[in-house]
Amino acid sequence: MSSAVLRSILAPAVLIFFYSLYEMGIPRNLDSLLGFLMFSVLFFGMYFCFSMLGWVLFGFPAHWFITRFSNGGCIFYIVAAAIFTLMLAFFLGVIQAALIYGVFALCQALLFKYYLSKQTKT
Repeated sequence: MSSAVLRSILAPAVLIFFYSLYEMGIPRNLDSLLGFLMFSVLFFGMYFCFSMLGWVLFGFPAHWFITRFSNGGCIFYIVAAAIFTLMLAFFLGVIQAALIYGVFALCQALLFKYYLSKQTKT
């Protein structure tokens, strides 16, 4: 299960890395390269910390609840991500931030479900 969590956290982060490289452009000098590397280190560090915190506070309990009281279908993970988004919108008061976190939570939850089902089959 731990490799499924790490893979589900890493996959969206890699996509964001390539998107930011596309948006910022390929660094043409040393200053731009160092700035991009600093952005990447800070982004991956904070993304990983927030993702692990989200998994510990919400993801693992939601996964336990889903597998304990249902058949573990993908729709339950989608509902859990929607509940997570609504909770963030309520506590933060900023719907845009809640939607961004919610989209990443949804991506991570669905990838987690995919990798977990792939691990149990092999």
